[in-house]
Amino acid sequence: MAASNRNNTTEKHDRPSLDGRWASGHRPEQAEKDAEKWTTGKVKRGDSLGRILKRERFEKDARDALLKALKPHMDFKSIRAGQTYRLRWENGALLGFEYHFSKLKKLVVRRNAKGKLVAKTVSAKTEVETKRIGGRIDSSLYNALKAQGEDGSIASDFVDVFAYDLNFYVDSQKGDVFKMIVEKEFINGKFLRYGRILAAEYDYSGGTARAFYFRPDGKKSGGYYDASGRSVSRTLLKTPLKYARISSRFDRHRMHPILHRVRAHLGTDFAAPKGTPVWAAADGKIVFRGRRHGGGNVVILRHKGGLHTLYMHLSTFRKGQRVGQMVESKTVIGYVGSTGLATGPHLHFSVKKNGRYVDPQKIKMKRGPGVPPKYRGQFDALVARWSVKLAEVKVARNAR
Repeated sequence: MAASNRNNTTEKHDRPSLDGRWASGHRPEQAEKDAEKWTTGKVKRGDSLGRILKRERFEKDARDALLKALKPHMDFKSIRAGQTYRLRWENGALLGFEYHFSKLKKLVVRRNAKGKLVAKTVSAKTEVETKRIGGRIDSSLYNALKAQGEDGSIASDFVDVFAYDLNFYVDSQKGDVFKMIVEKEFINGKFLRYGRILAAEYDYSGGTARAFYFRPDGKKSGGYYDASGRSVSRTLLKTPLKYARISSRFDRHRMHPILHRVRAHLGTDFAAPKGTPVWAAADGKIVFRGRRHGGGNVVILRHKGGLHTLYMHLSTFRKGQRVGQMVESKTVIGYVGSTGLATGPHLHFSVKKNGRYVDPQKIKMKRGPGVPPKYRGQFDALVARWSVKLAEVKVARNAR
């Protein structure tokens, strides 16, 4: 038979080539029965496009014809495991091919009136809505958002906004109130993903934190600021992990749990499950990335102002990074582990200032640049508008 649905089994000798010729055997009567059929497949780990077409059992000249049509529109190295493709057959000849990069983008190949394969990129149209979300924490921010029917990924985005001021594992408590105004993107009426958090508020025992996203007219990028126009970004993040419990603090006279002797603990330990992503605590350059004695797998970053940050006991490093590379704050640089002298999975985080270890929890943080004076009018108008909207957000009760 010709191309078949993935739910059916396809015999090897039944697969036609792109020009309609059968790879082996001759079954034209079956082609008529299977007209207008699609074959759907998924990219496997280690696949190349050539390997995919070979797996679909096309002859070499047929594969080359399709690859030639795709080449001007596709970087063949861009394919990733989990992406999907479709092949459409009509009367034994390939009528169409689609490669789906994501829900929003696909590459479509069709035969034109002359029978030539022609490719083009198609981007799906989406609709963006502004959503107000508010709630009260019973156990965690994640659970409070899930209880309202929201996707859990927005919890991470909310934590990101306040990452310089709050450690949600330590600072959040039952009864805390959160509010946000966020963009939600839809495709064909179905939720696709969250966009930018435009305004956020977190009311907790330590006070009320607010942040507003502002991008001046004509600028390509923006940032988060408090209501007075001060940047929410600071010298270092409150914690280099989204959710972490401090298991050991800076102590020059601590008893080492493995060596059983007094040994200075020149950093802060954050207990977290193995594999938890570790962030760069500030913009900086990777100056060391490798194995270092009791520290196990270690990354060291150099920052402005004579600061260095050290991240120890990592299970693995982030792929694609290298010594000498610049990374931005909140960039994942590795994953929590227990390599080196460690009793369990955790991150040992140290800070050096001008060559000397300092307590990360006691560093006096400097804020990033605030809103430039020439844009204060735009910013103040934005804050006034979003402040009213935040005040109107209803604090939903979590489902029991």
